[in-house]
Amino acid sequence: MAKVGWIGLGNMGNPMSQNLLKAGHDVTVWNRTKAKADEVMAAGAKWADSPKEIAETCDFIFTMVSDGPTLQAVTLGENGVVAGLSSNKIVIDMSTVSPAESAKVNDAIEEKGCKFIRGPVTGSTVLAVNATLGILASGDKAAYDKVLPLFEAMGKNQFYVGADEEARVLKLCLNVMIGVTSQMMGEAVVLAEKAGLDVEQVCEVMAGSAVGSPLVGYKKGLVSKGEYNAAFSVKLMMKDFDLAFDAAKQYGVTMPVTAITRQAYAAAAATGRGDKDFFVLTQLLEEQSGIKR
Repeated sequence: MAKVGWIGLGNMGNPMSQNLLKAGHDVTVWNRTKAKADEVMAAGAKWADSPKEIAETCDFIFTMVSDGPTLQAVTLGENGVVAGLSSNKIVIDMSTVSPAESAKVNDAIEEKGCKFIRGPVTGSTVLAVNATLGILASGDKAAYDKVLPLFEAMGKNQFYVGADEEARVLKLCLNVMIGVTSQMMGEAVVLAEKAGLDVEQVCEVMAGSAVGSPLVGYKKGLVSKGEYNAAFSVKLMMKDFDLAFDAAKQYGVTMPVTAITRQAYAAAAATGRGDKDFFVLTQLLEEQSGIKR
């Protein structure tokens, strides 16, 4: 049984931390809004009053937060994780943040004689609940091997991709592909819809065709119904695209299709769809094409 600390109990962090409890680990949690810890505490987790306290009392400290500034606040702040670390502990961040932000946190953790594993995930809240996420990891290999049993309690597919910020870059690459798929599918659906085809049938055909994918399968119901309750919002996808552009600038890569799709997300947000699921681009395209469902 490992002594695990968990920081960040949002839509992903809550079920992921509960899966560690189900695997028999001793879990202590902290969240900026304490009420969000009620469910996981009812399942057996303990509460800490700060990230610093979690670092003082736990051997493995996980963070799962919304963005890079929040990660830096909970790790580098006065009462953050780094302030409570003693040597030989392992910090694991499972958020989606930029390589540059991640490197800054790594340096601070290394200075305390500890190791930092970058462990962003692939998959939705449903996969988080079912402990079937994909986990991309990079950092010290020996530290990763110690963390792997904990990852296996939360995810089905494990990928160790390098010793530095490789997992951060790969996660952004995947999210770019996912985000562009929304625009691609939306354009195709609206063309078919405008020509008089049934949207539900069109989505079924797409999902079962050569262009079908797990993502298209997950999202065909939203598009068919025209209801876009967010599993992953437009605002979050915009954030990830912007991180990808930062990485592209760092590595000298052009991303023209990604840039055009980012404009579509901006239009979606500007028309009141920022908190909708990112596949709401189909609805935006319908509106632009004179279709109302």
